[in-house]
Amino acid sequence: MVNEQVSFEMISYAGDAFSKQVEALKYMKGGNHEEAERCIHEAEMLMNKAHRIQTKLIVKEANGEANELSVLLIHAQDTLMNTILMSTIIKELIDMYKLFK
Repeated sequence: MVNEQVSFEMISYAGDAFSKQVEALKYMKGGNHEEAERCIHEAEMLMNKAHRIQTKLIVKEANGEANELSVLLIHAQDTLMNTILMSTIIKELIDMYKLFK
């Protein structure tokens, strides 16, 4: 895969996962636990897809093959990292909503 295509796929999956996490929090805030959990599950599936792409790049580099570095790839990595961080925060917030509602 060309790094541009790889980058766009990572951005797409990670961005969609981020959106699903925000959607989950909104559902939870409104008291709809089932929809919140559904969104969290979808977000995890999307994050896993993005993470698998990232892992392929890491394995490629570990095998001695160079990855072309670009601002787009850096943005893709940053998007995935922020999504993973957001996942942790959203799950904690959902747990807090469960305690107080």
